[in-house]
Amino acid sequence: MRPRKNKKTGLKAETVKTTKGAYIVPAVDRAVRILSLIKTEGREMTIAEIASATGWHKSSVHKLLVTLGHHGLLDRDETTKRYSLGFALAEYGRIALNNLDIRHAAKSFLRTLVDYTGETAVLSILRETKMVIVDVEEPQTQLRVSPTVGMRAPASTTSNGKAVLAFLPEDKVNEILSIEGLPTMTKKSITKAGAMRVEMAAIRERGYAVDNEEYQEGITGISAPVFNSRGQAIGTLSIVGPAFRIAKDKIRNFGKKCAALAAQLSGMLS
Repeated sequence: MRPRKNKKTGLKAETVKTTKGAYIVPAVDRAVRILSLIKTEGREMTIAEIASATGWHKSSVHKLLVTLGHHGLLDRDETTKRYSLGFALAEYGRIALNNLDIRHAAKSFLRTLVDYTGETAVLSILRETKMVIVDVEEPQTQLRVSPTVGMRAPASTTSNGKAVLAFLPEDKVNEILSIEGLPTMTKKSITKAGAMRVEMAAIRERGYAVDNEEYQEGITGISAPVFNSRGQAIGTLSIVGPAFRIAKDKIRNFGKKCAALAAQLSGMLS
């Protein structure tokens, strides 16, 4: 049987393949289509109205609505039995906008770091218990470190992770450490909770974190925390490069530069 298409919304009852040929999960696709339908209508809708607009059976629609409501993506008026977009969507949207803002705002700072240090500059953000690279600016030198945008690493193992951990609430730090642990990445890795606490105190004191071949042999990273408008550590500005080129006498100057630029970026986000 061919899927029915609603003339007003353009929704089909079943879609399992995108225009680019990638297969998608029908149940997730239907859930997103319901959210899109309510957004397009701009009003609260009943189960019957959603079923009519989509051409889907009421029982299937009801299960999707209950699931979306459970996650706060939809709200249900107990009096009218109508559904509207939930407040959780506003939070997702706020975070997405913040991420776009921070990446756009950080562009010039990344370039400044590259020019100052001659090394690769990186913008990372904290996602749950991991640090995710969202932007990279590389120098023209032939020998350089080239992280990939989208690369994820446990927040307990890298300079950018340590820079954020040092300024997080104690309960969040404990959560991250309990999930990610302190794995041995190299012989220089911090693997004891007590030593990590001492390290975080030092980071707060100087304003930046150093990963001196702790995550990967031959690579040194220096990171400073970036804060949002509520004073929460959400990401970092970093430089990474070959350890032999970032000698001890450079670390302090590079760290102070990272911290100064991260403070400026934080001010732009407030």
